[in-house]
Amino acid sequence: MISGEFKESLLNIYHGEQFGEAFYATLLAEADDESEKVILAALLQLETEGKARVRPFIVKYGLPAYDNPDSIAGGVKTARRLVNEAWQSKFAAMVDIIKEQGLPEYEGLWEKVCPEEDPEAAELAKFVGAHERVILEVCENVVNGVPNPASPLDDFLNFPIGADSLMSNKEQK
Repeated sequence: MISGEFKESLLNIYHGEQFGEAFYATLLAEADDESEKVILAALLQLETEGKARVRPFIVKYGLPAYDNPDSIAGGVKTARRLVNEAWQSKFAAMVDIIKEQGLPEYEGLWEKVCPEEDPEAAELAKFVGAHERVILEVCENVVNGVPNPASPLDDFLNFPIGADSLMSNKEQK
């Protein structure tokens, strides 16, 4: 039996994915550098895939499966505050947000499920924790100047967007 606490946390995570989509889409719309666009598009893809992975459970548990306007507005507002920051500063702010808000919620879902009683919910809890950890890793990579900082997403995404996604000028013509 899934607890009310698990459902509440899962709904917060679902709203967090919506926040993340709006956040990365807003930053992406303002990006000029092609390599930065690829990183932001990959993070946007991760949030979209995360939301899609969580949604069946939202429906299964009778929770509202529609997008939450407050979550979306929060993502846009937070991104707009960072839009004029230097590239690495944006990601340093993301690291703080993830460590303070994301990880406790996402990794905390595991503590609210009994794997023996609901193995599917336990698998989802593992996924959302790993999902948030990979975002943190990418953000820390950007902050630390690691080459190809979004490479951890290559194995995590079902539909990856990587540095090789860019078409050269010759290919575009």
